[in-house]
Amino acid sequence: MGEDKQKNSDLIDAGRTGADKTGAVDAEKIKHIAHLARIGIADEDADRYALQMNSVLDYMKILEEVDTTAVEMTLQVNGLNNVTRPDEVRTEEKSADLLGVSPLPKISGQIAVRAVIKED
Repeated sequence: MGEDKQKNSDLIDAGRTGADKTGAVDAEKIKHIAHLARIGIADEDADRYALQMNSVLDYMKILEEVDTTAVEMTLQVNGLNNVTRPDEVRTEEKSADLLGVSPLPKISGQIAVRAVIKED
């Protein structure tokens, strides 16, 4: 009974992380992700993607070993700031003023445009 419990725990952990106990992503997990994303992939592609994903994850393990304790957190690298302005209540533009801006002909206070829907 204890062995089954451990097996279920391993499956749950693998489902959570997307990997088996060794940390590797398999073709079945790739197919599951593709299904969730509504992307159809062939079996041989799933195998290839699993190898590629494991390669990326292995590289991430290397990066985890780098000591970054003395490195200041970087939030932005180009020095730009958000430009904001205070909200101001403005009076509404008069429709006649707005219609006057358009070079198109006006009919009954509306801008006339070519028909885009043909009626049968």
